[in-house]
Amino acid sequence: MKNKLIIALLGILFFSQACDDSILDKTNPNQLTVDQYYTNADELTAATNAIYGQFTGSDLWGRMMQYFSDTRADEHSTGGPQLETRNAQLLTGTYDNSNYTIIAAYRGLYRLIHRANAVIEFGPNIEDIDSDLRAHRIAEAKFLRAWAYYYLTVNWGRVPIYTETVKSPDGYQPLAEESEIFNLLETDLTDIQSVLKVTHSSEDRGRATKGAAQLLLARVLMHQGKYSEARTVLLDIYENGPYRLMDNYSDNFREETSYNDESIFEIGFTGTGFNWWEDGNGDGPNDKQNVMFQDYSPVAWRNMIPSDKLINAFEHPENGDDKEDPRLRESVIFVGDMFGPPENPIELTAERVGGYTSNFHGEDVLLGWFKYSPMYKIDPGEYYTSSINYRNMRFAEVLIKLAECENELDNIPEALGYLNEIRSRPSVDMPDYPTARFPSNTKVEVRRTIMHESLVEFSNEKLRPLELARWRRNGHFDETNPDPVAYIRNNPARALLPLPDTEVSRNNLIN
Repeated sequence: MKNKLIIALLGILFFSQACDDSILDKTNPNQLTVDQYYTNADELTAATNAIYGQFTGSDLWGRMMQYFSDTRADEHSTGGPQLETRNAQLLTGTYDNSNYTIIAAYRGLYRLIHRANAVIEFGPNIEDIDSDLRAHRIAEAKFLRAWAYYYLTVNWGRVPIYTETVKSPDGYQPLAEESEIFNLLETDLTDIQSVLKVTHSSEDRGRATKGAAQLLLARVLMHQGKYSEARTVLLDIYENGPYRLMDNYSDNFREETSYNDESIFEIGFTGTGFNWWEDGNGDGPNDKQNVMFQDYSPVAWRNMIPSDKLINAFEHPENGDDKEDPRLRESVIFVGDMFGPPENPIELTAERVGGYTSNFHGEDVLLGWFKYSPMYKIDPGEYYTSSINYRNMRFAEVLIKLAECENELDNIPEALGYLNEIRSRPSVDMPDYPTARFPSNTKVEVRRTIMHESLVEFSNEKLRPLELARWRRNGHFDETNPDPVAYIRNNPARALLPLPDTEVSRNNLIN
């Protein structure tokens, strides 16, 4: 009886399918296809916004890309045993290619690339649009794609290149040579400079600009050791761009002073609410809050804290320096320091700070990150989602990179001049280089001075691993100035990450 019933049901199913071939049509009538979508300015703008939206997904700057960056450098330590295993593995070099943080960052970057490729591929076919607007949206997409490929090749070396949308399940690409990736980025970042605006109106803040394309191009050139070419690009930003150092260093990390005169490219978190979506769907520029302060806060999870190396690197009388570098207290908050509204300051007590202690000039202390913290104005309590933007590029980087280029081209006085511009901003006001602790008479000495200034100027800004990767690639570490990441110093092959197991298992062109 049971077998007869099965046969009967199969017969009914076969008969119904034979009579109605429409059951094989899997197209969703409520969803636009690509050829139906890219038809006007609003749709192209929405598609471009979706590329920026990927930044705020939890696999990129929404969360995991920040851990990915911070654990690949020497300016962070674990705040306690509560640090998630996947991030602790990256911090200690005990990861393999199944590590979720590695997979998430890699996947997020390629999601961003796919969205950018869609705009680059289908945008030119739109006729119902102002031609200048169409060209600008495509140029934005090329900038964002170049941004993603830069992070990919710096961290993984050889990766697949996709310059158009993938249209089939087997549309994988083989690993490209690094030179091929750099050529693509140099071409695109040069071409789009004449298209991208120098500045944007308030409603378009956060979009790519000419200055952002130039600084990214300088990063790409310097990573290859092309210092003369990078110097030319950086000088144009320095001499002709609309940027200046903010008098108040902390204005670069506060909510009310986003998109200021020092900012070149920001990842916007000035929206409302937070979600854990990896892909940032529904977000555009400036559309979501950030949960990272909760992760790093000294009064919350405190998963990551400033490393002992970092806090002791700041100039301080205990090091024989003239005075304490003011950037220390703008970056790090110690137990006993005051925070919160200026009219009603609050003392940070040991009872509110759990986890490991740090060693500051021989003394055990409790501390946490203050940079990018809302603690300058409020007591955030146990859980707080922040609306502070991350400054991915700012004018101080132009100055430090100009200093590096000049030094590599044997122009030491010019190099020190750019560094001293940063140190002389009113809120910092540190003595000019050379100093007693940082003699700067030779190229090697100035390299170390530049490395120090970069460390204290950009701590917790996710720039450090990119700088270390460049210095490492260009041979700027040696026995007297060793690679500061111990597991890479001991095993240089760990300088580049393994391709995620998800990529290796699916893409048979890279096995």
